[in-house]
This record gives sequence, structure tokens and C-alpha cells, in this order.
Amino acid sequence: MSMIDRLHGIARAVRMLRLPSIVVGWLSLASLVVTIFILAPHQGDRFIIPGLVGLLWAVSTYAFIVTFATVPAKPGRAPGIFSRLKQKIQRGWYWLISVIFLITTVIVIGLTVRMVSIWLREYGG
Repeated sequence: MSMIDRLHGIARAVRMLRLPSIVVGWLSLASLVVTIFILAPHQGDRFIIPGLVGLLWAVSTYAFIVTFATVPAKPGRAPGIFSRLKQKIQRGWYWLISVIFLITTVIVIGLTVRMVSIWLREYGG
């Protein structure tokens, strides 16, 4: 089983998280907007990092589910060389997207760990 097919299976298994990721994303964005533009300076600083982390994960989850919910089929014994080439190009595009997605996931994990450690040091006690 290829990486694209595994990601497709995972996306189909967690597709019920699409709506919650939208809700969490909007709530995180709203908390960031309120904290930055409405509250007085230093009054809502403790909500910036959780808002950023929530927004990052909500966008990542939604993008993953939407991108890998449908994946082109593996090239089979299609009658024409151009149809097989088209299928290979489409799967190659999804392979590239999956590599980029995996790299950004590692980056988001690193940012999450760093931001949560800063937040706990400042506001955790």
C-alpha cells in the first residue's frame, strides 16, 4: 500500500472531524482577533498562544481531510498511453502534496511543543 493510499484511508477514517476542525478554527481565529484588537495590551496575552495552536491544528486537520478524501486511482491497464500518463501525473501530484503535508506537520508539531512550553512557563505556574 502506498503512502497516498494510507493517507486516503486515514482521511476517510477521520472525516467526521471536518466540522469540528472548522468550529475550532473559527473559535481560535475569533479569540485571536479579540485578544489582539479589542482587549487592552497585556490583558489577554495568555490567550494568544492557545489561539495560534488551535488555529494551526484546525487548519491542518481540515486541509488534510479535504485534500486526501478523494485520491486518484492507481494507474491500471487503461487502453491508452495518455490516460495512463494522466493517472501517473495526478498521483504524482498527490504524492508531492503528501510530502509537503508531512513536512508541514512536523513543523507544526515543533511549533506546538515550543509554544506550549513558553505558555506553560509564562502562565502555567
